Amino acid sequence: MKRAVIIFLALIVTFGALSGQAKRPTIMVVPSDAWCERNHYVQEFESYGEVTMVPDYEKALRRSSEIRLLISYLADFMAKEEFPIQSLESVLKNIKSEESDVVSITSSESGAMIIESPIDELRRVAKPDIILDIDYQVKRKGPRKQVSFNLTAYDAYTSKIISGNTGVGSSVNAPVETLLEEAVLSFKDNFLSGLQNHFDDMFENGREVVVTMRRFDMADHTFDEEFDYQGDAVELADLIDLWFSENTVNGRYSLNERTQDVLKFEQVRIPLYGKNIAGRDVAIDTRGFVRPLVKMLKDEPYYIPVTVYQKGLGEVWLIIGEE
Repeated sequence: MKRAVIIFLALIVTFGALSGQAKRPTIMVVPSDAWCERNHYVQEFESYGEVTMVPDYEKALRRSSEIRLLISYLADFMAKEEFPIQSLESVLKNIKSEESDVVSITSSESGAMIIESPIDELRRVAKPDIILDIDYQVKRKGPRKQVSFNLTAYDAYTSKIISGNTGVGSSVNAPVETLLEEAVLSFKDNFLSGLQNHFDDMFENGREVVVTMRRFDMADHTFDEEFDYQGDAVELADLIDLWFSENTVNGRYSLNERTQDVLKFEQVRIPLYGKNIAGRDVAIDTRGFVRPLVKMLKDEPYYIPVTVYQKGLGEVWLIIGEE
């Protein structure tokens, strides 16, 4: 396992050299969904009456010394090489130690509810840029062994695949560590190229997120309500649309749903970095991006109360009519 870990670390170092960016992406390494399912590290999650199975990372780390060792080696090395990395185990402990272990947020008056999965909660708390999924499987035929290995990179905000390849080691009588090394080396270059292409796009065109706006049933305002704008009567939806056109990177976003009760902005490109309320340069997440919009709606001439709910990293809900 030690030799296999060295190969993993070399892969990440090479990516750091290729990126050429002043600020490096934050990475979190997790066992893949497929690995968790095969090894029965899953848990039930209920959302709006439907029950699905999601990875149980805490159980996996507690019972599998192999996957825990691999992730620990990666974390230690990345820290020494000044690569920002979020420790999966540390984040899980932080979540568990919180006073409230609630996955749904309910409006105090209307009962509106947003349900957050354990995976969304993990990403929201950790705030990584990239999720690296590790998966491998060993097949034995007598004394001979063959390892299939998969390393997939996901955008933590959109869950879209950035880069991913599968390697298969030779069927030989060799240690599992050696076969893992061979599998990783077989696709290292293509994998890194995919990561580089993603970051080139993200730094140039912004990070992709989703912003959904709704209104509470008893709200005094609707999105087709008109306000004065430079002497003209303009619907609130159009004023919000104008805000997005002026605040997204290169004006890139899509208004995919528009009614008097709902506005849904998708493929919203937000800058990676900006100023916090103290004027310091910080990384911007979805909630930080919409903060000026919320302030605009609460101020003159709108005076619209707004509640902000963040769902995972890449989606935020703004609900007007109640705080």
